[in-house]
Amino acid sequence: MRYLIALVFSLALIACSKSGNDLTRFHEDGRAKPVVTVASVIDATSFDMPWSISEELTTLFISRISEGKSIFVVRKDDAAYTENPFSPDLSWMKREFPNNEFVVFLELTEHENIPVSKNNKKTVAVPFETSVHLKMGVRLRIVDLRNAAPQIVLQEMIRDSYFIPKSDIPIDYSRTVWGSEEYCKSPMGIAHAQLVEEISRRVSEYIHLAKSR
Repeated sequence: MRYLIALVFSLALIACSKSGNDLTRFHEDGRAKPVVTVASVIDATSFDMPWSISEELTTLFISRISEGKSIFVVRKDDAAYTENPFSPDLSWMKREFPNNEFVVFLELTEHENIPVSKNNKKTVAVPFETSVHLKMGVRLRIVDLRNAAPQIVLQEMIRDSYFIPKSDIPIDYSRTVWGSEEYCKSPMGIAHAQLVEEISRRVSEYIHLAKSR
């Protein structure tokens, strides 16, 4: 458990300190990398933070998936399209994402602090008087654009939970802001890094599997 916490903390520090993408589209042996568009994360929650959780998770995800240098990532501003990326209709995607092989859509559907009672059940509690689980859920869809008709490579819900002890809860996130070293060390920063690590692993795994076919 200590090793896992240390690993997640290290990933959070790396993600906070790095940005952008490996600029070359090719591996050293000349093989082309999969060209992947990452749409901005859709935030369907009402969780209140001083900054955009969508922008934070999008930046963190692009940074993390780019670290392996095996995928060429292109960020797509969600203002560029108005269609629902999770609807059955995929016909518009080749038009909106030209010259790309894959497109990744993410929707944050759950982001909530659930107070924990002694019997490990949900309970109503006064803020900061009990430990909490930060429950998070992200809807993921990967679409393959290489053929005439777009095809869904993967669609699933990724859920994660991060335990935050009572002693770590009173953090003023208007002062401990996203992008600072303090935020990377905070429960929220570590929880987001842990969630993005799992998402990145799944996306990379399925894109490389589809690319090899």
